[in-house]
Amino acid sequence: MKSFASKMLTVCAVGLLLLVAGMLLRSVVNDRLQNLAQARASITNSLAAEQTIAGVTLVIPYVERYQETITDERTKLTRVESRRVEHQFEVLPAHADLTGMLTTDPHRRGLFRVNGYILNGRLSGDFAMPAAELLPRNKADSALELRPARMVLGISDPRGIRRLEMKLNDVVRNVEPGTGAGSATPGAHAVVGGVLASLGSTARFDVDLELVGTDSLNIVPLGRESTAALNSTWKHPSFGGRFLPTESHVGNGGFDAKWRVSSLATNARTSWKAAPDGRPQSAESFSVSLIEPVDIYVMSDRAGKYASLFVGITLGGFLLFELLRSLRLHPLHYLLIGAALLIFFLLLLALSEQLGFGRAYAIASSACVLLIGIYSINLLRSKWLALGFTIGLGALYGALYVILLSEQNALLMGSLLIFALLAAVMLGTRKVDWHALLAERPVTPRVIEEHQYE
Repeated sequence: MKSFASKMLTVCAVGLLLLVAGMLLRSVVNDRLQNLAQARASITNSLAAEQTIAGVTLVIPYVERYQETITDERTKLTRVESRRVEHQFEVLPAHADLTGMLTTDPHRRGLFRVNGYILNGRLSGDFAMPAAELLPRNKADSALELRPARMVLGISDPRGIRRLEMKLNDVVRNVEPGTGAGSATPGAHAVVGGVLASLGSTARFDVDLELVGTDSLNIVPLGRESTAALNSTWKHPSFGGRFLPTESHVGNGGFDAKWRVSSLATNARTSWKAAPDGRPQSAESFSVSLIEPVDIYVMSDRAGKYASLFVGITLGGFLLFELLRSLRLHPLHYLLIGAALLIFFLLLLALSEQLGFGRAYAIASSACVLLIGIYSINLLRSKWLALGFTIGLGALYGALYVILLSEQNALLMGSLLIFALLAAVMLGTRKVDWHALLAERPVTPRVIEEHQYE
């Protein structure tokens, strides 16, 4: 019994050492994630960040002129002064419809890949123009002088604009950078004349654009009724933001999705007017992201969380064989087997960056299972027993792969796996007389012949 207690303490000490080593291996994944973040920042700094599209809006600047009578409180004398006040009135669209095609445009920094995209789209709709007398003013009978209006398109990162054409009432307008008049909102604008003739009626707009971005595309629904229809050949979209698509289809050929948002369901119009600076980033929006189907770093990190379980099960299996078959294994044997198990997780990460997660998992797990299987032939003193142990270890790696792919059912499948292993051990050793097995027995020297392993 004393020798058994000593063996248990030794195996636990080896397991603790391997657990510390496993934590150090998981830190490698965190380092790679930081490198990926730096690569993404480098690409977005050189190309464009994720994009948010807001608009189109129509900004109508005008000057109000009126006479105001001023009474001096001390002398009670009155005088008439001319007032000149500059105003801006922003008309949000009654209807805004976006249609477009998202084409993937991946970029690399060394081993790291960042998904970019190119949007070829059309944004169209109409404005319900206010009557001239409804424009805000300080005095009811004042005179208004309208200035050339601006048709504004809000884009969070204008560096991604490759092509932009803006029309109002089917007339092509000259596009200028920025949103005009010192506004901090990023985007582009076009100066339009003849707005006075459109007051009180409806004005139609059309915008054709080619826009580059990375990771995500966000749309701010500024219309009273806003719709969007996007399609792409990318098979793995992620829909987010404040509104999910009303219709979507994802298949082998890509995806198509449609949104329909009423102004009654969002405060985008209100917050847009209330926060004139930085508005594309602050207003409510809906989005689509072109995510990677299998993020190798996330998967490697998830696999690393099972490292202690793998080490514990495997070392426990060898300890059980040592007891049942009266073997004598050295602590170094346990340490080398545990090291082979941990090397799998490092190989998995390194190969995934080159080959993809699926192929890397197959190669790394096969290499480690084969290595431990060959090493265990001498330890277990039986080729058939080593073969059975190798098959069991391979099945354990296969079960881990299924668990990693089944994120939604990972806890259930992991629990069932542990229960199945415990049940196998309990049923397999139910007739073992542990008192007799753990009793002190004299150690008799044995000569191991070559034919014993055949």
